[in-house]
Amino acid sequence: MLSIDNITLDFVKYLFFFTKKAKNKEQIINLKGKILCNLFFESSTRTMLSFQTAMYRLGGEVINFNKDYSSLNKGETFSDTLKTMEHYADVFVLRHPKKDFIYQASEIIKKPIINAGNGDGEHPTQALLDLFTIFSYFDIFDYKKSFNILFIGDIKHSRTIHSLIKLIIKLFKNIHITLLPYCSELYPDNDLIKLIEEHQKSVTIINDYSNLQEYDILYFTRLQKERLEEKLNKNIVYNFDIQFSKKHLENIKENAIILHPLPRNEELSTDIDNDNRCKYFEQVENGVYIRMAILRSIFS
Repeated sequence: MLSIDNITLDFVKYLFFFTKKAKNKEQIINLKGKILCNLFFESSTRTMLSFQTAMYRLGGEVINFNKDYSSLNKGETFSDTLKTMEHYADVFVLRHPKKDFIYQASEIIKKPIINAGNGDGEHPTQALLDLFTIFSYFDIFDYKKSFNILFIGDIKHSRTIHSLIKLIIKLFKNIHITLLPYCSELYPDNDLIKLIEEHQKSVTIINDYSNLQEYDILYFTRLQKERLEEKLNKNIVYNFDIQFSKKHLENIKENAIILHPLPRNEELSTDIDNDNRCKYFEQVENGVYIRMAILRSIFS
C-alpha cells in the first residue's frame, strides 16, 4: 500500500468489513510466525505503535528499526540498509521525510511495503482510518445523501489532509470539501486546487470560525513546523485566533464530528475533549483496527 492511487471502492468496503470485525474482537486472521518491521526515518507515536499493536493482536511479531542507532551512522547507504532489512521481516511499514523515498524503497524491497507517511505527500492508512471514523457516523456509501467536510489548518503541508482529500475525491462525489487555512502561506498548492476543482467545480476557502453550521465533519491539523522553511516557521502570523475551544462548540451541528490526526498543538483546546462530538481519540483506536484489516488483506 504505497498510495491512495491503488485504493478502490471495493477494497475500502472489504477493509471496513474486516475492520468492524476486528473492532468487535473477532479473529480475522492468525499471523503467527509472520514478522512486521517498522522502518521509520521520521518521528511517530500513533502510527508506529498502532501497527505494532495490530500485528501483536493478530499473533505476529514486530521488529523496530532505529535510524539513530543503525549503520547509516557508519556510512552505510539506504540501499544496503533496505536490502539487509528485507531478510528480517515479511512486511514493512515505512515512513520517510522525502516524498519519493517510498517508491525507491519499493524497487529494492520485494516484500509488501505500507506507506506510513512520505514527507508532505501521503499517509494512506491514516486516510483510511479517518474515513472509517466518518463512516461510523455518516452513511457515506449512500450516494443519495450529501455531506460537508471542512479541513482546517496547514492545508499546504499536511499529508493527512492531502490523503483524505484524495481518497474522498477518488471515491465519494457526495462529500463536499471546504478549506480553512490558518494563513495565506498555508493555502493549498495548485495541484490540490485542481484536484478539488475536478471534484466539485470550485474550491471554497473560508477565513475563520464564524460560520460552521453547515459542516458535518471538521478535520483539524496542526501547523507542520518540520516542513516549513526556518524563516517562515519563525515569522508565521495566523489570520485569526486558531484555537478552537468550548465557546466555538455552539456554532457547530449537534451531530457534527470533530477529527484530528494528532499530535495537536495550540489549535484544539483540551476543554472540548469530553464533548461527544470530539472523535480524535476514537480515531486513534480505529487506527489499530484498520491496520489489522490492512495486514489481513496483505497475508490472506
